[in-house]
Amino acid sequence: MNPKANLSRRQFIGIAGGIAGAAALANIPFDAPAQENKPKIDSNGFDIENRHLDVLIIGGGMAGVFAAVKAHDAGANVLMVSKGRVGSSGLTPFAKGIFSYDKANASMSIDEFVDTVTESAIQTNNPVFTRQLAEHSYARVQELKDWGFFDSPLYNHSFMKPLSERNIPIEERMMITHLLKQDGRVVGASGFSLDLQKIVHYHAKTVVLCTGSGGFKPNGFPVCDLTHDGTIMAYKIGAKVTGKEWNDGHPGSAKNSGSSYDNWHGQIEEKPSITSAQINHHLGVDMNYQAYTQGAPVMMMPPRPQRPGEKPKQQAVTQQAVFPAGPFVPEAFKQSGPPPKPPEEGFYAL
Repeated sequence: MNPKANLSRRQFIGIAGGIAGAAALANIPFDAPAQENKPKIDSNGFDIENRHLDVLIIGGGMAGVFAAVKAHDAGANVLMVSKGRVGSSGLTPFAKGIFSYDKANASMSIDEFVDTVTESAIQTNNPVFTRQLAEHSYARVQELKDWGFFDSPLYNHSFMKPLSERNIPIEERMMITHLLKQDGRVVGASGFSLDLQKIVHYHAKTVVLCTGSGGFKPNGFPVCDLTHDGTIMAYKIGAKVTGKEWNDGHPGSAKNSGSSYDNWHGQIEEKPSITSAQINHHLGVDMNYQAYTQGAPVMMMPPRPQRPGEKPKQQAVTQQAVFPAGPFVPEAFKQSGPPPKPPEEGFYAL
C-alpha cells in the first residue's frame, strides 16, 4: 500500500466529520411540518471503508460513461460513483439533440465552425476544446448508436450496456463531498451512502469529475439538480476552474411553471436525435442580452444579417419569448411607449 495514499489523522477526522454532518442533514425530512430536529441516524456510528483503484469516475451521465469506458479500454482499474442513477440525473435526461460534425455533409468547415462559435461566445470559449468537439463528435455519436442510445427517451439501459459488457463496477446513490489532496495532487475522494450508514474513502491514481455543468434553476425546471458539486469540491482544494457553464439560460413555461413535465414541453417523451454544425442562439443568450439592454417585453432576436462574401450559416429559430422587466435595466435602454400585453401562455426567462 502506498503510504502517500493514506489520509493523515487530521484529514480523516475533518473529512469524516464533514461527511457525517452532511449525511445527517440529508436525512431530515424538509417537507415535514415544523418539529424538533432529531435525525434518525447516528452521525457517530458510521462504518468507514477504504477503496484503492486506478481511476475514479465521479458522475453517471454521458461524460462519466465515456470516461469510464475509455479508461477501462486503456487497461485501468475503474470505478464509477454517482449520487443518482446512471443516465437519469443532472443534465443527461435533457440531452435530446446530440451534436455531430459530419465532415462529409457539414455546411461549414471546422475552421468556420470554430470561428463562428468564438464569435457567438464573445471570445469566451476555448477554441482548442471547440475544435476537439467538432473533430471527435462524429465518432462518439457512432458509439452512442451502437449502445442503442437513440432508440429510447430513457438512457439508463443504453448507458449500462457498455458498462455491463466491461464489468465496470458502479456505486449509485453515493454522495461524494470531498476531493482528497496530498503533496499537491488529487489522490482520491470521499463521500457517504444515501442508503447505508457508511463513509467511503476512495484512493485513486486519477480522479475524473463528470459532475455536470451548474444551473441555478427554480423548482420545476427539468435540470434543477445541477448543483455545481464538482466545481465546489475542486474549488475547495485550490483547483483552477475553467470553461464552466455559469449562465445557462433557457425559457420556462409561464403556465404550470412548477411542473417539470410541463417545462419539458413534450421533450421527456422524445427520443434523442442528431443535430448538425449550427450555432444555437435560441438557448437564451441572445434573449438574456436583449432583456438586459431593452427591458421587457422582449421578443426573439432575429438572426444576424449575412455579411458580404460570407457563406450562409444555419440559424435555429424557436418560439416567441416574453420577459418580465428586470430591476437593473437602465431607463435609457427601455422601449418607449406601453409594452404589449404578454400572452397568457408563453415563455418567461428563468
